[in-house]
Amino acid sequence: MPIRFYFDVESGRETIRDRDGVEAADLAEALAEARSVIREMADAVCADDPGTAWTLVVRDATGAVVARLPIRP
Repeated sequence: MPIRFYFDVESGRETIRDRDGVEAADLAEALAEARSVIREMADAVCADDPGTAWTLVVRDATGAVVARLPIRP
Protein backbone atom coordinates (compact mmCIF):
# COMPACT_ATOMS: atom_id res chain seq x y z
CA MET A 1 0.00 0.00 0.00
CA PRO A 2 1.49 3.37 -0.99
CA ILE A 3 2.51 5.86 1.68
CA ARG A 4 2.14 9.62 1.18
CA PHE A 5 5.24 11.76 1.67
CA TYR A 6 5.54 15.55 1.56
CA PHE A 7 8.53 17.56 0.35
CA ASP A 8 8.87 20.93 2.06
CA VAL A 9 11.54 23.42 1.06
CA GLU A 10 13.03 25.53 3.81
CA SER A 11 15.76 28.00 4.61
CA GLY A 12 16.46 29.64 7.91
CA ARG A 13 13.92 32.35 7.05
CA GLU A 14 11.26 30.69 4.93
CA THR A 15 9.37 27.40 4.61
CA ILE A 16 7.42 26.38 1.52
CA ARG A 17 5.04 23.58 2.48
CA ASP A 18 4.08 20.77 0.12
CA ARG A 19 0.32 20.43 0.44
CA ASP A 20 -0.13 17.64 -2.14
CA GLY A 21 2.68 15.18 -1.46
CA VAL A 22 3.61 12.10 -3.46
CA GLU A 23 2.84 8.44 -2.99
CA ALA A 24 5.71 5.97 -2.65
CA ALA A 25 6.02 2.31 -1.70
CA ASP A 26 8.47 3.12 1.09
CA LEU A 27 10.95 5.69 2.39
CA ALA A 28 13.68 4.59 -0.03
CA GLU A 29 11.41 5.28 -3.00
CA ALA A 30 10.37 8.63 -1.52
CA LEU A 31 14.02 9.63 -1.05
CA ALA A 32 14.80 8.71 -4.66
CA GLU A 33 11.93 10.97 -5.75
CA ALA A 34 13.17 13.71 -3.40
CA ARG A 35 16.64 13.59 -4.98
CA SER A 36 15.02 13.91 -8.41
CA VAL A 37 13.07 16.95 -7.22
CA ILE A 38 16.27 18.51 -5.87
CA ARG A 39 18.04 18.11 -9.22
CA GLU A 40 15.12 19.82 -10.99
CA MET A 41 14.85 22.76 -8.59
CA ALA A 42 18.35 23.37 -7.22
CA ASP A 43 19.51 25.96 -9.74
CA ALA A 44 16.30 27.98 -9.57
CA VAL A 45 15.99 27.96 -5.78
CA CYS A 46 19.64 28.74 -5.11
CA ALA A 47 19.94 31.37 -7.87
CA ASP A 48 17.36 33.63 -6.24
CA ASP A 49 19.34 33.78 -3.00
CA PRO A 50 22.81 32.24 -3.42
CA GLY A 51 23.90 32.97 0.15
CA THR A 52 21.03 31.01 1.69
CA ALA A 53 21.22 27.31 2.51
CA TRP A 54 18.06 25.51 1.39
CA THR A 55 16.91 22.09 2.56
CA LEU A 56 14.31 19.65 1.23
CA VAL A 57 12.48 18.29 4.26
CA VAL A 58 10.68 14.97 3.75
CA ARG A 59 7.65 14.35 5.98
CA ASP A 60 5.52 11.24 6.22
CA ALA A 61 1.71 11.16 6.30
CA THR A 62 1.68 11.90 10.05
CA GLY A 63 3.76 15.04 9.51
CA ALA A 64 6.90 13.55 11.11
CA VAL A 65 10.18 14.60 9.50
CA VAL A 66 11.86 11.47 8.10
CA ALA A 67 14.73 13.06 6.15
CA ARG A 68 16.50 16.33 5.42
CA LEU A 69 18.38 16.73 2.14
CA PRO A 70 20.49 19.80 1.30
CA ILE A 71 19.66 21.61 -1.91
CA ARG A 72 22.79 22.63 -3.81
CA PRO A 73 23.10 23.98 -7.34
